[in-house]
Order: sequence, then structure tokens, then C-alpha cells
Amino acid sequence: NRRMFISNESLEFINSRLNRYATWKHAGMIIRPGREDFVKNMVMFDPLYLIDQDYELLSPVISEFPIDYQRRLRPYTINERTNDKILGQIPDNQFGICLAYNYFNFKPLEVFKQYLVEIYTKLKPGGVLVFTFNDCDRDKAVMLVESHFACYTPGRMVKELAGTIGYELKFEWHDNGPWTWLELKKPGELTSLRGGQTLAKVLRK
Repeated sequence: NRRMFISNESLEFINSRLNRYATWKHAGMIIRPGREDFVKNMVMFDPLYLIDQDYELLSPVISEFPIDYQRRLRPYTINERTNDKILGQIPDNQFGICLAYNYFNFKPLEVFKQYLVEIYTKLKPGGVLVFTFNDCDRDKAVMLVESHFACYTPGRMVKELAGTIGYELKFEWHDNGPWTWLELKKPGELTSLRGGQTLAKVLRK
């Protein structure tokens, strides 16, 4: 329940940004989906992967969907305290989008860096990583660090790091709070061979 304070206007803006990417032509990934309402706007991605450190953290959001749709979800648990890759179970070059909302806000820079590197390999060319973080180029974010509520992640360092990995900065936005919304693109053109979604109909005898 460690939710960010966000105004209705900011929530509407986030939904509008996510809707720009919504398509059944590509797989989507959400890290720490929580119980945010805008998660429901990502059901169009096919399939939709839900990632967290424990299945009990995923079950609340999964249970909000109908049983038939729950079977289409791809829940995965990860372990940050390992010498292996955090996202090692997740396929490479498969995703049109990865969303990490209110997750990197609480990650130290070294762990944050590891996620950025690994997610880059999971995205298709042209895919985007969309996330929030505690932008310590802003005084309100530094105050959260001093009160031990969030991690020290200056925006200039995050953007420089993303550039060295290979990301292109596509969009940046923040309201009057401490966090910043970034959209980073993996270079290339996002393409798909899918001509349509696979549909089925149940016929009674």
C-alpha cells in the first residue's frame, strides 16, 4: 500500500500516455503492478506479464480480473538478491512496453541500473520502458531521502546512465511532486508479424 500521492489530473495524464502504447500486437510487462487503476488499461497487451518479488503481491491485482482473463496473464516472481539476472526467466526481445510505476522510487541506484540494463534486453527494437523514480534533482525528492522514505536517484544521473545503456529519451514529465515520469525507447522500429488476435467461440452441442 506504499502508494504515491497523485492528483486526478496527473492520473488522467498517465492514463493518456499509456493509451498511446496500448496494442494487442505486442507483449507488455508490468513490474510491481500493485492495485493501480491504470493497470486495467494495459490488458490489451498480448500477453501481459506481471512481475513482482512474491506471488502474494501479484494475487490482489490478478484476482480483480475475470477467471478467463486470469488464465491469459503471465505472472512471474523475481529475486533481486541473487548473483544471476533479476529478469532471467523473462524472454528477450519480446516486449513493446515495460511499466514500472512507483517501484524504482525505492531502489538504490545500483539496483536501478541493473533493471535498466536487463529491461533493455527484454524490449523489442522500438519498445519503451516507462517508469517513475524519486528525482533527486528536485528538492522534494531529496527530502524523502532524508526521511528514509525513498532512494537517492538524481534525474541527471538516471538519464546519463540510460544513454550509456543505449536508450533514447522519448518523453519526460513531472507534476509538483518529487517523482518524475520517464519514457525511454530502445532504438529501432517497433514491428509485429501479427495480423490479428486469436479468437475462439464456444459452441454448444
